[in-house]
Amino acid sequence: MEINRRDFIKGAALTGGIAALGGLSGCAPQASSDAETGGQSGSSQAAADVMTADMYRKPWSFEIAPDPVPEDQIAETVEADLVVVGAGTSGLVAANSAIEEGLSVVVVAASKAPVARGGSNNAVYSKAMEAAGIPKMDVWDIQKEIMANYNSVDQRKWYRYYNNSETATNWMIDIMEGAGFYTAIEQNNYMKAGNIYSQALCSHSWVEEPTSDKVSQNQTELVNQLAKRLEELGGSLHFQMRGVQLERADDGRVSSVIAEDLVNGGYKRFTGHKAVVLAAGDFSADREMMYKYCPCYAPAVPDETYDGEIDYDKGLVVGGLYRGDMHKAALWAGAAWQKTVPNCAMIGTFSVGATVNRYQNFWGLLLDRNGERFMNEYESRALGPIAQSMQDGSVTYAIWDTAWFDHFEWFDIKHAEQTKVARTREEVIAEWDKKVEDGTAVKADTIEELVKAAGLPSSAVQSIERYNKLCESGFDEDFYKDPDMLIPVKTPPFYCEANDYSQVRFYTVLGGLRTNKNCQVCDENDDPLPGLYAVGTMIGDLFAGVYTFMLQGGNYGAACLTLGYLTGKYIAENE
Repeated sequence: MEINRRDFIKGAALTGGIAALGGLSGCAPQASSDAETGGQSGSSQAAADVMTADMYRKPWSFEIAPDPVPEDQIAETVEADLVVVGAGTSGLVAANSAIEEGLSVVVVAASKAPVARGGSNNAVYSKAMEAAGIPKMDVWDIQKEIMANYNSVDQRKWYRYYNNSETATNWMIDIMEGAGFYTAIEQNNYMKAGNIYSQALCSHSWVEEPTSDKVSQNQTELVNQLAKRLEELGGSLHFQMRGVQLERADDGRVSSVIAEDLVNGGYKRFTGHKAVVLAAGDFSADREMMYKYCPCYAPAVPDETYDGEIDYDKGLVVGGLYRGDMHKAALWAGAAWQKTVPNCAMIGTFSVGATVNRYQNFWGLLLDRNGERFMNEYESRALGPIAQSMQDGSVTYAIWDTAWFDHFEWFDIKHAEQTKVARTREEVIAEWDKKVEDGTAVKADTIEELVKAAGLPSSAVQSIERYNKLCESGFDEDFYKDPDMLIPVKTPPFYCEANDYSQVRFYTVLGGLRTNKNCQVCDENDDPLPGLYAVGTMIGDLFAGVYTFMLQGGNYGAACLTLGYLTGKYIAENE
């Protein structure tokens, strides 16, 4: 099948993209050349439409605190030991953890109901893993994650997670299984143990039955159960209340949240006599916050997200979420920003081609638009495609043959590891042929025909022949790929799918407020603001760079479940 090269790549854009946006090295604003500025430098270049170092150091508009909400606009005061802002996983975990210890708890949320996305919850070990015969995650996986975040994270939080996730996860298992749900262990990327891109088998998801095909997509059930349980234990939930300001008592302690009533208008005060916990999500829909704290991916958020009305009940979507209401409120109250900037972006990095599951890069032969091989393809989903996105035109080509199926076990990734369902050769090849029908892949009986159909230069034939010779020798002297992954392209028909990474799949931005190991929000001197905590996405310096997905469900498992659970207990014991 021969199709127009431009249409081929255009079709691939519908399935492949992430976008490098210059990668991490492209985060900083680029200076104008001397030719553009007439050779001027420093303040002499200062003009309304030109960025300078002096301008960059000025306060951003979101950093300027508004006037306090007038007392006569506050219709009611609600009091409790603990006020939690946000009804997602982390906020509801912290609330449930604290109320078990005898604290009175109030949850305040801008959403209309509990909010969740996805459903992968990482754990180092659990009773479910033990029952399935799955070993405990080795500490090496945590060390590898720290390294992948270029060591620009708070290691105390990571080891606190490693030492306590079993307790927190077993607690959640008891809650969910007590409500009739099954604990599923999510399939991983099946890379060799010891490979730097391998995933430990330890992501948990709660589904209605063992054979469910909603594994990793059912977090809504978890937050609904936590909300129900909180009310049964005497807590209260106040929805459609958008936190906008924090108040500090005369002794400096953060004492209250001022929330806007999104239904009736006006405001309410929610006073936490022991503590206030911020669990209100990200800041990706605030244009200025993104350009200051995550400039690499700020252009990935569409204008309609930045400028439109916020949907506080968003599920798993591409294009950003919230405006950092409580990040800003905390900054106005004296909090500092995390130490690592830019903040970590969670982007959807998918490698098209004949991948066995969504956590894998394509492990066969990858060529750039010049017909040249450019990487060791045996990598993970999140990081391999970043290397692909850096190629000329942000386009790459995955090439494989019909015998590719025979080298792997193929499973439906939507099912649990305990009950995974094998896929047949016929099913998988039919999926490849569907790509051809859809115009995102081409198929041919010879390598020469395949290269021509894909619109690649004829030199790509020599690249494929060289790759086949490396496979036959068992040694990849070009990129040193694992010998077991050196699988030749020899059995017709042959397939090629273009990967277009020029489009961004941006989900969210992680981190924000400076926090210590106990999730206490800190000021510029690293001293805690008395009474103020942050959990979930708002925890600072837990992730850096781009979210690796190498710890499946790491954000839910670490930031939301384990650290949320520990924060509730810590407040009960120490405040």
